[in-house]
Amino acid sequence: MDGHARLLIEFLDGAKNRFIIPVYQRNYDWSTKQCKQLFDDLLQIISKNRKTHFFGSIVSTRGKHSSKSDFLIIDGQQRITTISILYIAIINLLKGEYVKSENESLSDEIEQTFIIDKFRKDERKLRLKPIKDDCISFDKLVLNDDNEFIKDSNITTNYYYFYNRILKEHVSVDALYDAISRLEIIDIFVDDDENPQLIFESLNSTGLDLTEADKIRNFILMGLEPTIQEEFYEKYWHKIEKLTFYTVSDFIRHYLTLKQKKIPNINAVYFTFKNYVLEKFSENITDGYEKILSDMLKYAQIYNKIAGAKIENTNISNILRRLNRIDVSVAYPFLLAHFARMNEKNISETESLNSLSCIESFVFRRILCPGYPTNSLNKIFCTLDSDVMKIKGENDSYDSVLIYILEHKTGSAGFPNDEEFIQAIQKRDVYHMQKKNKEYLFDRLENTDSVERVNVVEMMENQQLTVEHIMPQTLSEQWKKALGENWKEIYEARLHTLPNLTLTGYNSKYQNYIFSKKKECEKGFRESNLNVNKQLLEFENWTNDEMNARFDSIKNLALKLWAYPQTTFVPRVSVVDEVTLEDADDLTGRKIIAFSYGNSDIHKTKQWVDMFTSVAQQLFSEDYAPMFKLANTENFADIQFSKEEKNSDWFKLAPDLYLYKATSTASKLRVLNRIFEEYRKDKSELVFQLE
Repeated sequence: MDGHARLLIEFLDGAKNRFIIPVYQRNYDWSTKQCKQLFDDLLQIISKNRKTHFFGSIVSTRGKHSSKSDFLIIDGQQRITTISILYIAIINLLKGEYVKSENESLSDEIEQTFIIDKFRKDERKLRLKPIKDDCISFDKLVLNDDNEFIKDSNITTNYYYFYNRILKEHVSVDALYDAISRLEIIDIFVDDDENPQLIFESLNSTGLDLTEADKIRNFILMGLEPTIQEEFYEKYWHKIEKLTFYTVSDFIRHYLTLKQKKIPNINAVYFTFKNYVLEKFSENITDGYEKILSDMLKYAQIYNKIAGAKIENTNISNILRRLNRIDVSVAYPFLLAHFARMNEKNISETESLNSLSCIESFVFRRILCPGYPTNSLNKIFCTLDSDVMKIKGENDSYDSVLIYILEHKTGSAGFPNDEEFIQAIQKRDVYHMQKKNKEYLFDRLENTDSVERVNVVEMMENQQLTVEHIMPQTLSEQWKKALGENWKEIYEARLHTLPNLTLTGYNSKYQNYIFSKKKECEKGFRESNLNVNKQLLEFENWTNDEMNARFDSIKNLALKLWAYPQTTFVPRVSVVDEVTLEDADDLTGRKIIAFSYGNSDIHKTKQWVDMFTSVAQQLFSEDYAPMFKLANTENFADIQFSKEEKNSDWFKLAPDLYLYKATSTASKLRVLNRIFEEYRKDKSELVFQLE
């Protein structure tokens, strides 16, 4: 590998040089923010007469079996493409006579030196070849027909930025061209016998701003023959990008979770994917790339239908749309597996509809009811499909097994029952819920399952509808009198709860009006066309009694919309429930049958104490310092130093260091939580299998 400093124009100049962005590279994604910085830097070069300005590095190599004048750009495509766009803006401004140059042939000079090779025999004579859609957008700029420009392309957006900025600044194009000529780069050339992938990873480790998907695309395509690169890109990768709405990193994380039954760290998706591929296809890696790309394409097609809520069954699509509204992306690994089975005719539409209805109730009840952390859903949905298939008999319906599994989750992973749900409807501070959850809630209450819908979500987002406190946030003397002598208790208990909240497009008109005036004034509740306001017309006053009556009405509706589903399924085999240390609340009385920590094998055991001492010993072997620190911590007596041999209630971690083990299951979990915190370990890495 050879690298040295040189001017950018020296790198770009050359009678037949062509710069090819390989298909394994990311799309052009510089925004106007980066373009503004570049243009500002060029103005600084002009105003301060700088000799040079460092513009970063460009890493290139020659493609296998390609011309010696063809350079593959491993790193630096954003810079090269942006400068080329700026050159085209200057050329088109000069040709249109919107700006003038002292050099009458400047537009031809720039075009023939840096943009076009008119002697090339290929039909496409441009020196820069971006990938796929970027290439089409770039070529349209060169043709200079504004009607043909691809308006939603970053390339076109940045072209317009440079075009208008040059006009606005009234900067001399001669001075601007000269400033570009002073940009300096580090030109790094990679020889044929070097590994571009390793160089790419090294560059990325020093701060290259790439997504996990960018790195994965490089990993798969970079080492292949150019013809195979093009084939795989067109046949698989480009389709995957479009099907996943260019959220490929998120998609691959869900894909890996589905395949490995564990969730990759969000910043380690690339390395997890790389290890997965190398382990799975170690014998024939090229065939392995195509197999995994083909499999990813299959799931990307499913992902597209899930994220776009475009399942053929309208009722299923409606549930998906609602789940997407409250951003249950943690369920995507399950949904990918679920709809793959549905495509294979292993799940009927009825089973799918019942399963998704159960999941919607499960998720929303957990949102509304206190004490159910959202991070518990990660592990639940990570393995839910495989959990169903482990215990599903040949004649069992998929939905009945899924309902059974979710309803038998415990602790922080549990399914809130009707009693908890009703309590939350009555007492939960709904007004301060997350915006997306509040929009979802009022949309369901207003529209239920009607096809004649009011677009509540969009209207709330646009502030056309807002949440109205029927009993206002500031009470007048008239309101206090209407509420009665217990007005303060009623106010504090019920102000932000669902029975006291409704929707209106005229919030500002109501001010702190007494209830009768809110109901009868112009644009008041009586004139409202919203279903959520119809019951209010039955009431003459708004006191605790009316709030209770409205609570009963909302409760009955909510129990239908988010029903606690029923199942007759009884497992024929012992059901294994997996709970992580992070999600474990009180497991007293639960029987452990196995556990695993990190990437270690599953350890079978029937005793909590065996798990407790084994995990503590493993952590101590990794690093003794945190355990020593805990032994020296006041008010933490479960780990102690002792010169004398302790009795059988203690486990010997090391000479003179003991762990107290004669405790309840709850105490053992408490101690493990403290140890994991001291070690700064992820508590979800410790998984218990319970009977």
